[in-house]
Amino acid sequence: MRAFWEAGKGWTLPVAGVCLVLGALLGIQTHTQQLRGATEVGRRSSALVGMLTNSEAQLAAQAKEIEQLRAQLGKFEKEAMSDKGVTQRVYEEMQTDRVALGLLPVKGPGVELELGDSTMRRDGAEAGSQDIYLIHDYDLREVANELWAAGAEAVSLNNQRLVTGSAIRCSGPLIQVNNTTIPSPFVFHAIGNKDNFVSALNIRDGVLDRLRWVKFQVKLTPKDDVAVPAIAIAPKFRYAKPVTEETP
Repeated sequence: MRAFWEAGKGWTLPVAGVCLVLGALLGIQTHTQQLRGATEVGRRSSALVGMLTNSEAQLAAQAKEIEQLRAQLGKFEKEAMSDKGVTQRVYEEMQTDRVALGLLPVKGPGVELELGDSTMRRDGAEAGSQDIYLIHDYDLREVANELWAAGAEAVSLNNQRLVTGSAIRCSGPLIQVNNTTIPSPFVFHAIGNKDNFVSALNIRDGVLDRLRWVKFQVKLTPKDDVAVPAIAIAPKFRYAKPVTEETP
């Protein structure tokens, strides 16, 4: 027995060493698997946290946008019930359009311009040349153009409102505005900057300057309160249509 024990001493230590190595390897493998599992769980947790964070950010942004839309809607609702709101703005725009179309009488600062035939007609001028001493439709058109160019916001001629489509023309020996015959003297009323009107109408070699050379009666008066009536017959549009997205 002792001999057997003595003989076994030769392989006991190597076997014990192998067991220790195997145990160490098994421990390392187990620890590695634990670490790998923990890492996978960590990765999944990080991904879930990231997704949750993004979702929370999107929800916060949407909530903020909804609040902004609600605030804007509330503002529109308040304005709609207020005299200074959307309804008021629409009303003001409609009034502006009605003024531009001549549908409303208006008043404001401006000028009054009265034109009469030349006094040379009464001074014994030859009968055949009398026509050159009369105010003609082209003289009146030129005056109207000067007023518009000087910034007139409303113009009338012998109480006939001049708007888009108004015609100043001769009809035989008479002058018509808006198909209404007007007599001499011819009186313009224009609303706008008085100084601009005076400067534009009195420009050298302008329409009034030429009329004065031939002794036409010209009386230009700046005023603080000028009245311009509404057009007698509202314009009707049969062919002109508003352009919309649906219009072909």
